[in-house]
Amino acid sequence: MKLNRIYRLITPVLVFGLVFFFSSCSDKLDEPFEDESFTSDVNYSRGEDMILPLLGAYQALYTRGWEEPVTLGIRGDDVNAAGDQVPMQEQDEYKYFPSHWNLNAVWQNHYNDIITTFTAMEEIEKYRAASGNDDLADQYLAECRVIRAFLYLNLARSFGGCIVIDKLDNIQSTPVSNKAEVMQYIVDEMTAAIPDLPAVHPNKRTDIKGGVTQYTAYALQALAYQEMENYQGVADATSEIIRSGEYELAGDYYHLFKKAGKLDDENILEFQFSDFNQGEGDRFGHLFAPFGIGGWTPVVTGAEGGWGFYEPTLKYIKFMLDRGETVRLETSVAFTPDGITELQNEYGPIPAWISNTNREGDIFNNNARLNFGSAKFIQPSTELIPGRTSQGSNKNLIVIRYAEMLLMYAEALTRGASSDISMTATEAVNLVRIRANLSALSDVTTQDVLDEKFAELGTEWGIRFYDMVRTENTSELSYGGRTFTMDKAYFPFPADQVAELPQLEEGIQ
Repeated sequence: MKLNRIYRLITPVLVFGLVFFFSSCSDKLDEPFEDESFTSDVNYSRGEDMILPLLGAYQALYTRGWEEPVTLGIRGDDVNAAGDQVPMQEQDEYKYFPSHWNLNAVWQNHYNDIITTFTAMEEIEKYRAASGNDDLADQYLAECRVIRAFLYLNLARSFGGCIVIDKLDNIQSTPVSNKAEVMQYIVDEMTAAIPDLPAVHPNKRTDIKGGVTQYTAYALQALAYQEMENYQGVADATSEIIRSGEYELAGDYYHLFKKAGKLDDENILEFQFSDFNQGEGDRFGHLFAPFGIGGWTPVVTGAEGGWGFYEPTLKYIKFMLDRGETVRLETSVAFTPDGITELQNEYGPIPAWISNTNREGDIFNNNARLNFGSAKFIQPSTELIPGRTSQGSNKNLIVIRYAEMLLMYAEALTRGASSDISMTATEAVNLVRIRANLSALSDVTTQDVLDEKFAELGTEWGIRFYDMVRTENTSELSYGGRTFTMDKAYFPFPADQVAELPQLEEGIQ
Protein backbone atom coordinates (compact mmCIF):
# COMPACT_ATOMS: atom_id res chain seq x y z
CA MET A 1 0.00 0.00 0.00
CA LYS A 2 2.10 2.89 -1.26
CA LEU A 3 1.37 6.26 0.23
CA ASN A 4 0.01 7.60 -3.04
CA ARG A 5 -2.52 4.79 -3.08
CA ILE A 6 -4.01 5.68 0.29
CA TYR A 7 -3.52 9.43 0.29
CA ARG A 8 -6.74 11.35 -0.10
CA LEU A 9 -6.28 15.09 0.12
CA ILE A 10 -8.89 16.94 2.11
CA THR A 11 -9.44 20.55 1.15
CA PRO A 12 -12.47 22.71 1.86
CA VAL A 13 -14.20 21.08 -1.11
CA LEU A 14 -16.91 19.34 0.90
CA VAL A 15 -20.10 17.72 -0.25
CA PHE A 16 -21.85 19.02 2.80
CA GLY A 17 -21.38 21.92 5.17
CA LEU A 18 -21.62 22.94 8.73
CA VAL A 19 -25.02 22.55 10.29
CA PHE A 20 -26.47 25.51 12.11
CA PHE A 21 -28.44 24.34 15.11
CA PHE A 22 -31.11 26.58 16.54
CA SER A 23 -32.31 26.19 20.09
CA SER A 24 -35.92 26.39 18.95
CA CYS A 25 -35.53 23.63 16.35
CA SER A 26 -35.02 20.30 18.09
CA ASP A 27 -35.64 18.48 14.81
CA LYS A 28 -32.30 19.82 13.62
CA LEU A 29 -30.49 17.43 15.95
CA ASP A 30 -30.38 14.74 13.30
CA GLU A 31 -29.15 16.91 10.45
CA PRO A 32 -25.33 16.86 10.57
CA PHE A 33 -23.15 18.98 8.32
CA GLU A 34 -26.02 20.71 6.55
CA ASP A 35 -27.21 24.04 5.25
CA GLU A 36 -24.03 25.51 3.80
CA SER A 37 -21.98 24.55 0.77
CA PHE A 38 -18.36 25.51 0.37
CA THR A 39 -16.42 26.44 -2.74
CA SER A 40 -13.05 25.10 -3.76
CA ASP A 41 -11.33 28.40 -3.01
CA VAL A 42 -8.76 28.00 -0.26
CA ASN A 43 -7.92 31.19 1.57
CA TYR A 44 -5.88 30.66 4.73
CA SER A 45 -6.43 34.29 5.71
CA ARG A 46 -10.08 33.42 6.45
CA GLY A 47 -9.72 32.24 10.01
CA GLU A 48 -13.40 31.29 10.23
CA ASP A 49 -12.72 28.55 7.65
CA MET A 50 -10.45 26.66 10.05
CA ILE A 51 -13.36 24.34 10.83
CA LEU A 52 -13.56 23.08 7.24
CA PRO A 53 -10.70 20.56 7.31
CA LEU A 54 -12.01 19.28 10.64
CA LEU A 55 -15.36 18.63 8.99
CA GLY A 56 -13.46 16.71 6.35
CA ALA A 57 -11.98 14.49 9.06
CA TYR A 58 -15.43 13.81 10.48
CA GLN A 59 -16.77 13.04 7.02
CA ALA A 60 -13.98 10.49 6.59
CA LEU A 61 -14.77 8.91 9.96
CA TYR A 62 -18.48 8.64 9.28
CA THR A 63 -18.19 7.23 5.74
CA ARG A 64 -17.32 3.69 6.71
CA GLY A 65 -17.75 1.01 4.07
CA TRP A 66 -20.57 -1.45 4.74
CA GLU A 67 -18.05 -4.27 5.08
CA GLU A 68 -16.19 -2.63 7.97
CA PRO A 69 -18.65 -2.95 10.90
CA VAL A 70 -19.75 -6.31 9.49
CA THR A 71 -16.18 -7.65 9.36
CA LEU A 72 -15.41 -6.33 12.84
CA GLY A 73 -18.56 -7.94 14.26
CA ILE A 74 -18.91 -11.41 12.77
CA ARG A 75 -16.42 -13.44 14.80
CA GLY A 76 -18.09 -13.47 18.20
CA ASP A 77 -20.52 -16.07 19.49
CA ASP A 78 -23.23 -13.42 19.17
CA VAL A 79 -23.17 -13.09 15.36
CA ASN A 80 -23.21 -15.41 12.34
CA ALA A 81 -21.93 -14.31 8.95
CA ALA A 82 -24.98 -15.02 6.84
CA GLY A 83 -25.35 -14.02 3.20
CA ASP A 84 -23.24 -15.00 0.22
CA GLN A 85 -19.81 -13.58 1.10
CA VAL A 86 -17.51 -16.61 1.38
CA PRO A 87 -14.65 -14.67 3.04
CA MET A 88 -16.97 -13.52 5.82
CA GLN A 89 -18.37 -17.02 6.28
CA GLU A 90 -14.83 -18.38 6.52
CA GLN A 91 -13.81 -15.71 9.03
CA ASP A 92 -16.87 -16.55 11.12
CA GLU A 93 -15.43 -20.08 11.31
CA TYR A 94 -11.94 -18.71 12.15
CA LYS A 95 -10.55 -19.54 8.71
CA TYR A 96 -8.48 -16.55 7.67
CA PHE A 97 -6.72 -15.92 4.38
CA PRO A 98 -4.62 -12.88 3.43
CA SER A 99 -6.48 -12.78 0.12
CA HIS A 100 -9.85 -12.03 1.71
CA TRP A 101 -11.12 -8.88 0.03
CA ASN A 102 -12.88 -7.46 3.07
CA LEU A 103 -9.76 -7.59 5.24
CA ASN A 104 -7.96 -5.53 2.63
CA ALA A 105 -10.91 -3.11 2.58
CA VAL A 106 -10.83 -2.65 6.37
CA TRP A 107 -7.09 -1.96 6.29
CA GLN A 108 -7.23 0.27 3.22
CA ASN A 109 -10.24 2.30 4.35
CA HIS A 110 -8.88 2.87 7.84
CA TYR A 111 -5.52 4.05 6.54
CA ASN A 112 -7.21 6.24 3.94
CA ASP A 113 -8.96 8.00 6.81
CA ILE A 114 -5.85 8.14 9.00
CA ILE A 115 -4.12 9.96 6.13
CA THR A 116 -7.15 12.20 5.70
CA THR A 117 -6.94 13.11 9.39
CA PHE A 118 -3.22 13.89 9.12
CA THR A 119 -4.00 16.16 6.18
CA ALA A 120 -6.81 17.86 8.09
CA MET A 121 -4.37 18.62 10.91
CA GLU A 122 -1.92 20.19 8.49
CA GLU A 123 -4.70 22.31 7.03
CA ILE A 124 -5.88 23.43 10.47
CA GLU A 125 -2.37 24.64 11.27
CA LYS A 126 -2.39 26.77 8.12
CA TYR A 127 -5.46 28.60 9.38
CA ARG A 128 -4.18 29.04 12.94
CA ALA A 129 -2.64 32.50 12.57
CA ALA A 130 -5.64 33.97 10.79
CA SER A 131 -8.08 32.48 13.28
CA GLY A 132 -6.46 34.34 16.14
CA ASN A 133 -7.66 31.54 18.40
CA ASP A 134 -4.96 29.11 19.46
CA ASP A 135 -7.30 27.35 21.88
CA LEU A 136 -9.76 26.55 19.11
CA ALA A 137 -6.99 25.38 16.79
CA ASP A 138 -5.70 23.11 19.55
CA GLN A 139 -9.22 21.76 20.08
CA TYR A 140 -9.62 20.93 16.41
CA LEU A 141 -6.26 19.17 16.38
CA ALA A 142 -7.26 17.20 19.47
CA GLU A 143 -10.48 16.12 17.78
CA CYS A 144 -8.45 14.81 14.86
CA ARG A 145 -6.24 12.86 17.26
CA VAL A 146 -9.32 11.21 18.77
CA ILE A 147 -10.63 10.27 15.32
CA ARG A 148 -7.23 8.82 14.41
CA ALA A 149 -7.02 6.87 17.68
CA PHE A 150 -10.37 5.21 17.00
CA LEU A 151 -9.11 4.03 13.62
CA TYR A 152 -5.91 2.65 15.13
CA LEU A 153 -7.91 0.89 17.85
CA ASN A 154 -9.91 -1.01 15.23
CA LEU A 155 -6.80 -1.96 13.27
CA ALA A 156 -4.85 -3.22 16.28
CA ARG A 157 -7.76 -5.23 17.70
CA SER A 158 -8.39 -6.77 14.27
CA PHE A 159 -4.86 -7.49 13.07
CA GLY A 160 -2.96 -7.71 16.37
CA GLY A 161 -0.98 -4.61 15.50
CA CYS A 162 -0.47 -2.08 12.72
CA ILE A 163 1.82 0.65 11.46
CA VAL A 164 1.57 3.78 13.59
CA ILE A 165 2.75 6.66 11.44
CA ASP A 166 3.73 10.07 12.73
CA LYS A 167 3.83 11.94 9.43
CA LEU A 168 2.41 11.52 5.96
CA ASP A 169 5.50 10.32 4.13
CA ASN A 170 6.93 7.64 6.42
CA ILE A 171 4.49 4.75 6.23
CA GLN A 172 6.86 2.57 4.21
CA SER A 173 9.77 3.08 6.62
CA THR A 174 7.89 2.64 9.91
CA PRO A 175 8.03 -0.79 11.58
CA VAL A 176 4.93 -2.65 12.67
CA SER A 177 3.80 -1.98 16.23
CA ASN A 178 2.27 -4.83 18.21
CA LYS A 179 -1.13 -4.45 19.84
CA ALA A 180 0.26 -3.46 23.23
CA GLU A 181 2.35 -0.73 21.62
CA VAL A 182 -0.62 0.61 19.67
CA MET A 183 -2.75 0.65 22.80
CA GLN A 184 -0.07 2.57 24.71
CA TYR A 185 0.08 5.02 21.81
CA ILE A 186 -3.69 5.54 22.08
CA VAL A 187 -3.47 6.04 25.85
CA ASP A 188 -0.71 8.63 25.41
CA GLU A 189 -2.51 10.39 22.55
CA MET A 190 -5.69 10.69 24.56
CA THR A 191 -3.81 11.98 27.59
CA ALA A 192 -2.40 14.73 25.38
CA ALA A 193 -5.72 15.48 23.67
CA ILE A 194 -8.08 15.56 26.64
CA PRO A 195 -7.14 19.00 28.04
CA ASP A 196 -7.87 20.65 24.68
CA LEU A 197 -11.31 19.08 24.18
CA PRO A 198 -14.67 20.40 25.41
CA ALA A 199 -15.84 18.86 28.69
CA VAL A 200 -19.45 18.40 27.62
CA HIS A 201 -21.71 15.74 26.16
CA PRO A 202 -21.45 15.61 22.34
CA ASN A 203 -25.08 16.70 22.04
CA LYS A 204 -24.25 19.94 23.88
CA ARG A 205 -21.68 21.06 21.35
CA THR A 206 -22.93 24.02 19.36
CA ASP A 207 -20.23 24.10 16.66
CA ILE A 208 -20.30 20.43 15.59
CA LYS A 209 -23.30 18.81 17.21
CA GLY A 210 -22.37 15.29 18.24
CA GLY A 211 -18.64 15.85 17.77
CA VAL A 212 -16.04 14.26 20.01
CA THR A 213 -15.35 15.62 23.48
CA GLN A 214 -13.11 14.85 26.43
CA TYR A 215 -15.29 11.89 27.25
CA THR A 216 -14.90 10.33 23.82
CA ALA A 217 -11.17 10.46 24.46
CA TYR A 218 -11.56 8.95 27.93
CA ALA A 219 -13.67 6.15 26.42
CA LEU A 220 -10.99 5.33 23.83
CA GLN A 221 -8.37 5.46 26.54
CA ALA A 222 -10.41 3.06 28.68
CA LEU A 223 -10.80 0.66 25.75
CA ALA A 224 -7.05 0.75 25.11
CA TYR A 225 -6.29 0.14 28.79
CA GLN A 226 -8.74 -2.77 28.75
CA GLU A 227 -6.91 -4.38 25.83
CA MET A 228 -3.68 -4.00 27.81
CA GLU A 229 -5.41 -5.56 30.85
CA ASN A 230 -4.49 -2.47 32.82
CA TYR A 231 -7.67 -2.42 34.87
CA GLN A 232 -6.65 0.47 37.08
CA GLY A 233 -6.30 2.53 33.91
CA VAL A 234 -9.78 1.38 32.87
CA ALA A 235 -11.20 2.40 36.23
CA ASP A 236 -9.51 5.80 36.13
CA ALA A 237 -10.71 6.65 32.62
CA THR A 238 -14.27 5.40 33.07
CA SER A 239 -14.49 7.17 36.43
CA GLU A 240 -13.93 10.48 34.64
CA ILE A 241 -16.87 9.75 32.35
CA ILE A 242 -19.13 8.74 35.23
CA ARG A 243 -18.20 11.65 37.50
CA SER A 244 -18.80 14.18 34.70
CA GLY A 245 -22.57 13.80 35.06
CA GLU A 246 -22.87 14.33 31.31
CA TYR A 247 -24.11 10.81 30.58
CA GLU A 248 -27.03 8.67 31.62
CA LEU A 249 -28.63 5.52 30.32
CA ALA A 250 -31.50 6.00 27.90
CA GLY A 251 -34.79 5.31 29.61
CA ASP A 252 -36.03 3.26 26.65
CA TYR A 253 -33.53 0.64 25.45
CA TYR A 254 -35.63 -0.27 22.40
CA HIS A 255 -35.87 3.26 21.04
CA LEU A 256 -32.22 4.02 21.76
CA PHE A 257 -31.47 2.20 18.51
CA LYS A 258 -34.23 3.95 16.59
CA LYS A 259 -34.61 7.55 15.43
CA ALA A 260 -35.43 8.70 18.96
CA GLY A 261 -31.95 7.59 20.07
CA LYS A 262 -30.10 10.06 17.88
CA LEU A 263 -27.67 12.06 20.01
CA ASP A 264 -29.09 10.46 23.15
CA ASP A 265 -27.43 11.23 26.48
CA GLU A 266 -26.16 7.62 26.50
CA ASN A 267 -24.16 7.91 23.29
CA ILE A 268 -20.46 8.71 23.59
CA LEU A 269 -19.44 8.18 19.96
CA GLU A 270 -22.07 8.12 17.24
CA PHE A 271 -21.74 8.33 13.47
CA GLN A 272 -24.39 10.79 12.31
CA PHE A 273 -26.39 10.57 9.12
CA SER A 274 -29.33 12.45 7.72
CA ASP A 275 -31.89 12.74 4.94
CA PHE A 276 -31.88 16.48 5.74
CA ASN A 277 -35.59 16.17 6.51
CA GLN A 278 -36.47 15.86 2.84
CA GLY A 279 -37.92 12.97 0.89
CA GLU A 280 -35.66 13.31 -2.12
CA GLY A 281 -32.37 14.85 -3.11
CA ASP A 282 -29.12 14.77 -1.18
CA ARG A 283 -28.70 12.50 1.80
CA PHE A 284 -25.74 11.46 3.92
CA GLY A 285 -26.02 7.91 5.17
CA HIS A 286 -24.50 4.55 5.95
CA LEU A 287 -25.38 1.45 3.94
CA PHE A 288 -27.44 -0.55 6.44
CA ALA A 289 -28.69 -3.07 3.86
CA PRO A 290 -26.25 -5.82 5.00
CA PHE A 291 -28.01 -5.91 8.38
CA GLY A 292 -31.57 -6.08 7.05
CA ILE A 293 -33.77 -9.00 6.05
CA GLY A 294 -34.76 -9.36 2.42
CA GLY A 295 -38.38 -10.08 1.61
CA TRP A 296 -39.93 -8.39 4.63
CA THR A 297 -43.42 -6.94 4.55
CA PRO A 298 -42.99 -3.38 5.78
CA VAL A 299 -45.77 -1.12 6.97
CA VAL A 300 -44.55 1.50 4.50
CA THR A 301 -45.04 0.19 1.01
CA GLY A 302 -41.83 0.22 -1.00
CA ALA A 303 -39.47 0.30 1.99
CA GLU A 304 -36.46 -1.73 0.96
CA GLY A 305 -35.34 -4.87 2.78
CA GLY A 306 -31.75 -5.92 3.30
CA TRP A 307 -29.07 -8.38 2.27
CA GLY A 308 -29.11 -10.66 5.32
CA PHE A 309 -25.36 -10.69 6.05
CA TYR A 310 -25.41 -10.33 9.85
CA GLU A 311 -27.37 -12.80 11.99
CA PRO A 312 -27.63 -13.03 15.78
CA THR A 313 -26.68 -16.55 16.83
CA LEU A 314 -29.00 -19.13 18.30
CA LYS A 315 -26.52 -19.36 21.18
CA TYR A 316 -27.01 -15.67 21.97
CA ILE A 317 -30.80 -15.96 21.80
CA LYS A 318 -30.85 -18.99 24.12
CA PHE A 319 -28.52 -17.18 26.53
CA MET A 320 -30.93 -14.26 26.62
CA LEU A 321 -33.98 -16.47 27.16
CA ASP A 322 -32.24 -18.26 30.03
CA ARG A 323 -31.78 -14.86 31.71
CA GLY A 324 -35.41 -13.88 31.26
CA GLU A 325 -34.49 -11.05 28.89
CA THR A 326 -37.33 -9.27 27.12
CA VAL A 327 -36.59 -5.73 25.91
CA ARG A 328 -32.92 -6.36 25.13
CA LEU A 329 -33.75 -9.55 23.23
CA GLU A 330 -36.56 -7.86 21.30
CA THR A 331 -34.25 -4.95 20.49
CA SER A 332 -31.38 -7.16 19.35
CA VAL A 333 -33.16 -9.87 17.34
CA ALA A 334 -35.76 -9.80 14.56
CA PHE A 335 -37.42 -13.22 14.33
CA THR A 336 -38.62 -14.96 11.16
CA PRO A 337 -41.16 -17.82 11.21
CA ASP A 338 -38.40 -20.33 10.46
CA GLY A 339 -36.31 -18.79 13.21
CA ILE A 340 -39.12 -19.17 15.71
CA THR A 341 -39.53 -22.81 14.70
CA GLU A 342 -35.78 -23.43 14.99
CA LEU A 343 -35.75 -21.80 18.40
CA GLN A 344 -38.69 -23.90 19.62
CA ASN A 345 -37.00 -27.08 18.36
CA GLU A 346 -33.70 -26.21 20.04
CA TYR A 347 -34.93 -24.50 23.20
CA GLY A 348 -38.43 -25.73 23.88
CA PRO A 349 -41.37 -23.48 24.79
CA ILE A 350 -40.63 -19.79 24.21
CA PRO A 351 -42.35 -16.65 25.53
CA ALA A 352 -45.55 -15.68 23.79
CA TRP A 353 -44.29 -12.19 23.01
CA ILE A 354 -41.78 -13.49 20.46
CA SER A 355 -43.15 -13.02 16.94
CA ASN A 356 -42.00 -12.13 13.45
CA THR A 357 -43.54 -8.65 13.68
CA ASN A 358 -41.84 -5.67 15.29
CA ARG A 359 -43.63 -3.09 17.45
CA GLU A 360 -44.18 -0.86 14.46
CA GLY A 361 -45.90 -3.60 12.44
CA ASP A 362 -43.16 -4.60 9.98
CA ILE A 363 -43.31 -8.34 9.26
CA PHE A 364 -40.10 -10.36 8.89
CA ASN A 365 -40.72 -13.21 6.48
CA ASN A 366 -38.64 -16.33 5.97
CA ASN A 367 -35.36 -15.73 4.24
CA ALA A 368 -32.93 -18.20 2.69
CA ARG A 369 -29.91 -16.44 4.17
CA LEU A 370 -30.84 -16.20 7.82
CA ASN A 371 -33.46 -17.03 10.43
CA PHE A 372 -32.78 -14.06 12.69
CA GLY A 373 -32.15 -10.42 11.87
CA SER A 374 -29.91 -8.00 13.72
CA ALA A 375 -32.65 -5.69 14.91
CA LYS A 376 -30.41 -3.04 16.49
CA PHE A 377 -29.39 -2.10 12.97
CA ILE A 378 -32.80 -2.44 11.28
CA GLN A 379 -34.80 0.77 11.10
CA PRO A 380 -38.59 0.35 11.23
CA SER A 381 -40.15 1.37 7.95
CA THR A 382 -42.42 3.79 9.80
CA GLU A 383 -39.37 5.92 10.65
CA LEU A 384 -38.48 6.55 7.03
CA ILE A 385 -39.08 10.08 5.80
CA PRO A 386 -41.85 9.93 3.14
CA GLY A 387 -40.14 9.51 -0.20
CA ARG A 388 -37.14 7.61 1.19
CA THR A 389 -37.05 3.85 0.79
CA SER A 390 -33.47 2.73 1.55
CA GLN A 391 -32.95 0.41 4.50
CA GLY A 392 -31.78 2.51 7.46
CA SER A 393 -32.11 5.83 5.66
CA ASN A 394 -31.77 8.58 8.28
CA LYS A 395 -30.48 6.13 10.91
CA ASN A 396 -27.36 6.87 12.95
CA LEU A 397 -24.70 4.30 13.84
CA ILE A 398 -23.97 4.14 17.56
CA VAL A 399 -20.37 3.16 18.27
CA ILE A 400 -19.63 3.68 22.00
CA ARG A 401 -22.28 3.86 24.71
CA TYR A 402 -22.26 4.84 28.36
CA ALA A 403 -23.57 1.37 29.24
CA GLU A 404 -20.32 -0.12 27.97
CA MET A 405 -18.30 2.28 30.10
CA LEU A 406 -20.33 1.39 33.20
CA LEU A 407 -19.71 -2.30 32.64
CA MET A 408 -16.03 -1.79 31.91
CA TYR A 409 -15.78 0.18 35.14
CA ALA A 410 -17.51 -2.64 37.01
CA GLU A 411 -15.22 -5.31 35.56
CA ALA A 412 -12.15 -3.28 36.44
CA LEU A 413 -13.30 -3.05 40.07
CA THR A 414 -13.99 -6.79 40.25
CA ARG A 415 -10.40 -7.31 39.10
CA GLY A 416 -8.97 -5.27 41.95
CA ALA A 417 -8.94 -1.73 40.61
CA SER A 418 -10.07 1.17 42.77
CA SER A 419 -11.90 4.41 42.10
CA ASP A 420 -12.33 7.69 43.92
CA ILE A 421 -16.01 7.88 42.97
CA SER A 422 -18.57 6.25 45.22
CA MET A 423 -20.19 3.93 42.67
CA THR A 424 -19.52 0.24 43.31
CA ALA A 425 -19.21 -2.48 40.67
CA THR A 426 -22.56 -3.88 41.74
CA GLU A 427 -24.25 -0.49 41.47
CA ALA A 428 -22.85 0.03 37.98
CA VAL A 429 -24.09 -3.35 36.79
CA ASN A 430 -27.49 -2.84 38.40
CA LEU A 431 -27.99 0.46 36.59
CA VAL A 432 -27.77 -1.48 33.34
CA ARG A 433 -29.88 -4.40 34.58
CA ILE A 434 -32.70 -2.27 35.96
CA ARG A 435 -32.96 -0.43 32.65
CA ALA A 436 -33.45 -3.88 31.07
CA ASN A 437 -36.26 -4.71 33.54
CA LEU A 438 -34.13 -7.29 35.36
CA SER A 439 -33.78 -7.62 39.11
CA ALA A 440 -30.81 -6.10 40.88
CA LEU A 441 -27.91 -8.30 41.99
CA SER A 442 -26.64 -8.22 45.55
CA ASP A 443 -23.02 -8.63 44.54
CA VAL A 444 -21.21 -9.11 41.25
CA THR A 445 -18.25 -11.13 40.08
CA THR A 446 -16.14 -10.65 36.98
CA GLN A 447 -18.16 -13.36 35.26
CA ASP A 448 -21.39 -11.55 36.13
CA VAL A 449 -20.06 -8.45 34.43
CA LEU A 450 -18.95 -10.32 31.31
CA ASP A 451 -22.38 -11.95 31.10
CA GLU A 452 -24.00 -8.54 31.43
CA LYS A 453 -21.83 -7.19 28.65
CA PHE A 454 -22.88 -10.11 26.44
CA ALA A 455 -26.54 -9.32 27.05
CA GLU A 456 -26.26 -5.53 26.82
CA LEU A 457 -23.80 -5.16 23.94
CA GLY A 458 -24.51 -8.26 21.85
CA THR A 459 -24.08 -7.80 18.06
CA GLU A 460 -22.35 -4.42 18.53
CA TRP A 461 -18.95 -3.86 16.92
CA GLY A 462 -17.29 -7.18 17.88
CA ILE A 463 -17.27 -6.27 21.58
CA ARG A 464 -18.09 -9.82 22.66
CA PHE A 465 -15.26 -11.31 20.56
CA TYR A 466 -12.71 -8.85 21.95
CA ASP A 467 -13.80 -9.69 25.50
CA MET A 468 -13.43 -13.41 24.93
CA VAL A 469 -10.02 -12.98 23.28
CA ARG A 470 -8.85 -10.74 26.12
CA THR A 471 -9.91 -13.31 28.71
CA GLU A 472 -8.69 -16.21 26.52
CA ASN A 473 -12.10 -17.82 26.81
CA THR A 474 -11.70 -20.23 23.91
CA SER A 475 -14.60 -22.43 25.04
CA GLU A 476 -17.24 -19.72 24.56
CA LEU A 477 -15.99 -18.98 21.05
CA SER A 478 -15.97 -22.69 20.20
CA TYR A 479 -19.64 -23.22 19.40
CA GLY A 480 -21.88 -24.44 16.59
CA GLY A 481 -19.17 -26.71 15.17
CA ARG A 482 -16.46 -24.04 15.36
CA THR A 483 -13.20 -24.49 17.24
CA PHE A 484 -11.45 -21.35 18.40
CA THR A 485 -7.83 -21.26 19.49
CA MET A 486 -5.84 -18.21 20.51
CA ASP A 487 -3.80 -18.28 17.31
CA LYS A 488 -7.07 -17.21 15.60
CA ALA A 489 -7.41 -14.04 17.64
CA TYR A 490 -6.20 -11.79 14.82
CA PHE A 491 -6.62 -11.53 11.09
CA PRO A 492 -3.52 -11.88 8.89
CA PHE A 493 -2.24 -8.77 7.18
CA PRO A 494 -3.90 -8.46 3.77
CA ALA A 495 -1.82 -9.81 0.89
CA ASP A 496 -2.19 -6.61 -1.14
CA GLN A 497 -0.70 -4.60 1.71
CA VAL A 498 2.14 -7.03 2.39
CA ALA A 499 3.13 -6.68 -1.27
CA GLU A 500 3.49 -2.93 -0.82
CA LEU A 501 4.84 -2.75 2.73
CA PRO A 502 7.73 -5.17 3.33
CA GLN A 503 7.68 -4.66 7.09
CA LEU A 504 4.30 -6.42 7.20
CA GLU A 505 5.91 -9.55 5.79
CA GLU A 506 8.20 -9.62 8.80
CA GLY A 507 5.08 -9.68 10.97
CA ILE A 508 4.57 -8.47 14.51
CA GLN A 509 7.61 -8.87 16.71
